[in-house]
Formats: sequence, C-alpha cells, structure tokens
Amino acid sequence: MNLLDLLNDHSNEFNIGSVGSPSNTTEILLDINQKSEKRRNLGQLVCLVQPQEQEKLVVIGQISEIETKNRWHEDLTFRGIIKRRGSLPHLSEKADVRTAKLNVQACFSIAPDGKISEGTLGTSPATGTPIFSVRDEILDKLLEQYRNQILYLGHAYATDVKMPLWLKHFDRGEGGAGEAYHIGVFGKSGSGKSGLAAYMLLGYARHNNMGIIFIDPQNQFASDTDLPFKLHDSLRRLGKKVEVYSLTNQIRLGTKNNAVNLFVSLLLKAGFYRKLGIPDKSKDNQEYASQEVARIIKDILSNQQPQIELKNAPSDLLLNVLTLLRNDGNALQRIYATKQPKERLEQSLDNFINEHRELERLKEENWQPVLDLFLTNDSKGNKRSSLWHIIQSSVTDEQKPIVFLDIQGEGTTFADNEEIKALILREISITLKDAGKEAFKKDKKLNCLICLDEAHRFVKSSFGSDDNSEMSNLTRSFVDGVRTTRKYGLGYMFITQTIASLHKEIIQQLRLYAFGYGLNSGSEYRQIEELVSDKQALSLYKSFVDPQSNKQYPFMFLGPISPLSFTGSPLFIQMFTEFSQFKDANKLLEQSQGDLFNDNTL
Repeated sequence: MNLLDLLNDHSNEFNIGSVGSPSNTTEILLDINQKSEKRRNLGQLVCLVQPQEQEKLVVIGQISEIETKNRWHEDLTFRGIIKRRGSLPHLSEKADVRTAKLNVQACFSIAPDGKISEGTLGTSPATGTPIFSVRDEILDKLLEQYRNQILYLGHAYATDVKMPLWLKHFDRGEGGAGEAYHIGVFGKSGSGKSGLAAYMLLGYARHNNMGIIFIDPQNQFASDTDLPFKLHDSLRRLGKKVEVYSLTNQIRLGTKNNAVNLFVSLLLKAGFYRKLGIPDKSKDNQEYASQEVARIIKDILSNQQPQIELKNAPSDLLLNVLTLLRNDGNALQRIYATKQPKERLEQSLDNFINEHRELERLKEENWQPVLDLFLTNDSKGNKRSSLWHIIQSSVTDEQKPIVFLDIQGEGTTFADNEEIKALILREISITLKDAGKEAFKKDKKLNCLICLDEAHRFVKSSFGSDDNSEMSNLTRSFVDGVRTTRKYGLGYMFITQTIASLHKEIIQQLRLYAFGYGLNSGSEYRQIEELVSDKQALSLYKSFVDPQSNKQYPFMFLGPISPLSFTGSPLFIQMFTEFSQFKDANKLLEQSQGDLFNDNTL
C-alpha cells in the first residue's frame, strides 16, 4: 500500500476525530469522536491531510492536552440538581464533548509525482477534516529519505508507535548537522537518564568520523555497570575502539608548560601547605608558598643535566624543595613578613628536613599522591598516559576512539575531594579547548562529543566575581567552553539530576534538551518554563508518573532531535524498557552487531 492509500484509510480503527474550531497553522483543535473517547489519547501522534495548491500536506502533531466540556454542567440552573444528585439524567456523560489540542510538529509535502519533502502549513485546516492516529508504516514511508539516519530509542508517549529520532554528528556530509551543539539530559535519580545517555552514546557512535569523550565521576560508564546493555561491547561491535583511563593509575596530567603550576595548585588542595605549618585560614600565605614552591621546582628541573620535566621528577625532589625553601630568606620573608609566623615555618621545615620519619609521612600522605598524577611511571609502578595525548588521539585519529575518563579516584587520598576533581576537570576542559584551537588553525573541526556525568556536582548556578573556588573556576571554564567550542566541532553533553544547578549561560547555550521525571516544582520547573512556552506541553510533562512505580521512563525532548520536531514543539517519548526492543527497532544496529546484546532492563 502506498503512502496516499495509507493516509486515506480513515477506517474506524484509526480515525479518532476531526478538526474543530478554533484552529490555526500552529495549534489545531481536535474534536474527539465518540468511539475514541475511552481510548488513551494523551501523547498520541496524529495526522491529517490538507490540500495546498497542487500538493497534499501531511500535518503531524502530538496530543498534549484533552478537555471535557458539557454545556449543561456549566449552566447555573442545573448546578443545584448536580449538587443534589451528582449528575443530570440523560445529559451527564452523553452530552460531553471532548476536545484535544495538538501543536503542529512536522509538515510534509507530497507532490503530484509522489515525491515527499518538508512542507509548510500555509493555511489553517478546514473544520471537519479527519484526524487519525499515526502508525509505524506511515512514518516509514514519510521518512524513507532519512532511513539511514533514523534511530529509535522508544515510543511516542503512551503509544506503540516508534518515535523516529536522529543524532547527527558535528561535521558536514551525510548524517551531519554541519556544526557542533550542546546537549542537556536532566532528571531525578531513577528517571532513566543514565539509560538514555547510554542509548544516545550508541547512536552517536554509529558515525565513524565522530569521537566521544565521557568524563565519569562515578565510574558507572567507565566500568560499564548498571546500564541497560553492555555499552563497551556494543561500541566495539560498531567498529569503535573503546579506551578506558582511570585517574587512579592511568592518566598523567600536565604538559611541559603547565605541569608545575598545576602540580603546586593540587598540592594546595591536598593540604600540603597546611602540613608545612601554614593554616588554611591564611589563604594569601598559602598562595605565596605555592608560588615559591613552583619557582623552586622549576629551578631544580632546569638545573638537571640534561634538563628534565616533572613527569620524570627525581625521587628526592621533596627533600630538595624543602631544603632550598628553608635556605631562601627572601622566599620565607615573602610567605610571612612578620617574625613569629616566619620562625614557626622555619622550625616546621627543619623538622621535615632533619626527621626522616616525618619527611616520609609528608611524602606519603600529601606529596606523592599528587606527584603520581604527573609521572610517566608513578611510585606504584603504573605507566601513565598523557591526558593531552589521550584527548588528541580522541579528536584527531582517523579512527576516533570512544574514551571513558574515570575521575573517581578510588583508592587515592583525594577520592572524596571535589575541589581537586574540579581542578582536574578544568584542566581537561582547557586541554580540549586548546586541541580545538590547534585544529581550527588548520581549518579542521574535531567532531567530538564531550559528556559530563553528574554535572551538578561540579558546575555552579552562579558565582561572585571574587569567588575563586575551584568549582567557580570550573564553571567559568564551562561557560567559556559552551560559548566558544562549537566552532571547533566540540559539543558538550551535561547529564545531571537538577537543571537549576547549571549556570544560566550554559542552559541558554544548549540546543538539545531531554527532561525526565521529577523536575516539576520550584526553581527546577521555572527553568523549564523559560525554555518551553507551550502550556499544554508543560502540563503533559507534569503528568509524568514516577518511573519507580510503573517502570516506564518518559522524556520530554526539546530541540532538533527528530525529523518530526522541525517546528520546535516538544516531543514526548517513552523509552524502551528492554534492550531487545531497541535491538529489534534498529535493524541497522542489529545487522552490524549480531546477537551480542543481553536483555537487561532499565
């Protein structure tokens, strides 16, 4: 059966009503017919056919609100009867009129020769025009030209119709958006956002020319645990190289130019200067000490024959630093200008220099765990890979790998120190931006997606001009990144439990939003209201049921996620709950990956 035959099939099975009044070119009123009144119509994808000039327009929308009216129940004369009897004989229910509102989400033009293209509804549809439910076969024929680009992650909300999506890479050519864009995945714990993110990663990974770097503070994605399918195996079956690096024992920070400065900054966060006798409340004194230690380390490394870098630091570096600092009167005077605290610092340095046991304790607890992050071969025998090299290969290799950076720091002294992790994240952000600049100078784009899980732990909603905490500095870095990295072909995906925690500038720079359950009160909902102007869509979002009660995972998508979303109206999707559904719906993935997938659920 061809498309027009399918569209002209207005049998009772599919016809749910007709165009009512008032309707316009963006919002259409649907008068629901009697046989469809008892169906679950909320969220239903529906369509109508509108003649326009020599063509037929197929208008598609999603029902976002249903209203019941009964003029007799609104009549004040009868309300006394209703009050006493609860209903009106022969009028209650029987005289009910149900109407639905749907926003035009997509419009396709069918030319006389059968050619299908994107269209524009140039006039409001006539009242009485049949409206019927969309089926998979209609969408398949309408979107046949996009067949190789479409991905299915779930059904249209509360239906069995697969919702066609596309996840485009950031370059030009087939399947490309032509530019990078930023993504936000939001939802309370248990809303299914991790499962959605895993599906989206697999969708983006279909593009051979696209790289993905996943920054994982919880080690969930890096370890491939508690996800609806074996993500790493699935990526490999797509022909992707999967690389996992742990900050605990595999990642080496710093470049030749910034390693020492970053090292002394991390020493500050690790409490090193406090152990030297400079308390945390003396921020300026600690900062002066950090600057002097950096200068001394640079002198030590440059005076080696031949010169060496921090990555090859000698084992006696700590003793040499403390000794040179103790013997440098000008440095000590800069750290403490007054006599008494300066003498306390001198005594503390003497104690570490002369007492081997104290020196070893300082080294083991505060110095070595930080230094190990910068060594090619650390104190535990681990060979570490340069972060710069990891990122460069992720964005410039001909076969771009999928890289997971586990920054949990399990087993280290800084595992629970969010300030240290924020400083490391900022280093990653700066490194990515520098890589983008280098490529841009060569007239190239990186075509890479950077994912940050648990973003609310590291990105602040606001900060003062005098706030120099690492969280604030990291937020500044991300704000700058979302403004500038798109031209480099770098897009960010922020995965977070709360939209209100993200800086407003970041939220405004996002182009694609996915809202899961639980953001329907207070500042969270107000943020969504600023992005979604459609009150009916917001009402539908607020009706989402807690997934823990029914194991259904609905999301409201805003932005260019689908060939059905080019009018900008939100799309409502219910995620697949079993991976077998995803495998069956996406035949291209099934052909390329065989039978590897397990059948886990969200």
